[in-house]
Amino acid sequence: MTAIEDRLRDGYTPLNVRGGKGAAAHAAYNADGVNYHRWIRSEEREDAAGRPSFIPDWSLYTGDTTSTSAKAVTVRQPDNSPTPQEHAKTRARILALEVTEMVTRSKFPVINPEAIIIDSHLSRKYDRLTGAYHDVEGTPRTWLSDTLMVAPIPESANRKFLFTAAQNDAPLHEEFWENLQAYARYIDAEIVVGPFTYETQWWSENNPLARAYDPELSEHLCFGQMEIGDNFIFAGEMNTLPTASQPISDLTTYSRNRWAVFPHAKRQLKSVPSTDPTVQAHQVMTTGCVTRPKVIPRKAGVKSLFHQVIGAVLVEFDEDGRIFARQITAKEDGSFYDLTNRVSDGGMITGPHRVKAVVAGDLHLRKIQNANAMATFGFDLTGSGIRYHGSLIDVLRPEYLMLHDVFDNETRNHHSANDPGHGYEMHIRGRTSILSEIVQTGYFLEKVANDEREVVVVEANHDLGLDRYVREGRYRNDPPNIRLGLKLEDAMLEHRTAVAIALDAEEAPPRFSLLEHAIRGAVGDLKGVSWAYSGYSRLVDGIEVGHHGHLGTNGSKGGVKAFARTGRKMSVAHLHSPEIDEGVYVAGAMALQHGYNKGPSSWAVSHIVQYADGSRTIITMQDARWRAQKPRFSVPARVAA
Repeated sequence: MTAIEDRLRDGYTPLNVRGGKGAAAHAAYNADGVNYHRWIRSEEREDAAGRPSFIPDWSLYTGDTTSTSAKAVTVRQPDNSPTPQEHAKTRARILALEVTEMVTRSKFPVINPEAIIIDSHLSRKYDRLTGAYHDVEGTPRTWLSDTLMVAPIPESANRKFLFTAAQNDAPLHEEFWENLQAYARYIDAEIVVGPFTYETQWWSENNPLARAYDPELSEHLCFGQMEIGDNFIFAGEMNTLPTASQPISDLTTYSRNRWAVFPHAKRQLKSVPSTDPTVQAHQVMTTGCVTRPKVIPRKAGVKSLFHQVIGAVLVEFDEDGRIFARQITAKEDGSFYDLTNRVSDGGMITGPHRVKAVVAGDLHLRKIQNANAMATFGFDLTGSGIRYHGSLIDVLRPEYLMLHDVFDNETRNHHSANDPGHGYEMHIRGRTSILSEIVQTGYFLEKVANDEREVVVVEANHDLGLDRYVREGRYRNDPPNIRLGLKLEDAMLEHRTAVAIALDAEEAPPRFSLLEHAIRGAVGDLKGVSWAYSGYSRLVDGIEVGHHGHLGTNGSKGGVKAFARTGRKMSVAHLHSPEIDEGVYVAGAMALQHGYNKGPSSWAVSHIVQYADGSRTIITMQDARWRAQKPRFSVPARVAA
């Protein structure tokens, strides 16, 4: 210190001061070889921390004091300003208060905000002048120590919820929000909004927009997981980017064998296998959004705009806590359909409206569960005369009823052709006649057809099993079915003759279904019933409904991913496992057990409903109910007696 002060008296300058004979510290270094710059910085840090220090008396320099920095050349007084550590702790504390306030201010407050850990952060910065490191406060660091939770709702009976999602710093779709609130009041449902962020985190310190949602949504925001009853969760804690192309593909196990709804802008649904094939699989699905899209104009953002949906999921619980979930998808003007209700124009609710189409789950009449058939079609397949009032078809009154795998081909399915045990079972049950199954199918079609709707049989793989049975000539060694087989083979050859003539004339070959020929020949004309032939398109308001789902592109097997890549909205069946992925909707089956499905199963009794505006939903039945409303039955007097 003395070496520097002596040079200050001789006209050498303090640090960062121009003029004089030069820098005092540098002159002292030249004389002694000591790095006085490093020593001075060290003493300044001691002084800033309030500890004893030996800073030179800069006031000894009395020459020109033109400063190169904001520092004044004065005798340094003790510095009582906060240390970097104190600044860092203050920043973390302020951010923690903001985040805690955000997640606890709605009617669904997070009950464990302490799971959000926001810690102060210090970094080290190297000073080239002194050759030493010193502490600098950094951005607070944040993480979760547990899943955020809101208060559970243990009693779910007779409750209704409308779940949707909202993006931070995105404009509210005001028309849809107004309609959604009106509908919630109409059906006595609770609105719950799951928040998510884009390009930011809720705890982004310097961007308050990360925590900004439209004030209209404030009381409905749910930042934590909501458990309702013992078999359902709303994963409000799942902050997923709106650009995620498969938002729930890796979340099928997240709910631990419970139904789950995840807040996200893209519509997706998956059926999660049950380990017991007699127990229906549970489902996980996304909500749709109540805010308008707002993304960066890059590939991921632009691509996501095509799939983002303004909508919600309605979840109803009946008196026993059974879950009935269905999707609501709004148009650009905010209007939407739910079953027979239409909500539009600022909350005006009208109805009942009929739906455009119902794609029923695979029927397989020989294996169909009668209770499910009654809830869907309204009548008892056994011929008892019992009526189910308020069945799905009676209430929704579809213009088109699409039926898949209506014919099971149980008697002579090629999968069982070499199984003597199956043949013996058919003999014991009196089911060796193919004609009897054809007649049963025809009578069913007669019963569901009427002047109000067109029944469309979508030709499916089980229907085509009859073609294979005849084509392979298996009827020749099947005494109960030889005569039928001969007639069907003759019809098939007639069709092949017509095809050959058309091809030679360079004309489109005629369309033909051997099952259709057999049914119409057995029971008559079947007024109001048409066929969607395998491999050909059938559109209803621009949506492909004519493919069963067993045929994929370019001769491959059918699958949801392959269909999604066509870019066409499709409603298919075949897989027996309901699913929604990129405009492809998949129906389930009308029975959970077909004999060959053993082990874990993702099958469910599910139907696809297409509304007049082109939006769709999947309705999954529970214990022979298609909605939460209690069913009513009428029993003929002779049956009751």
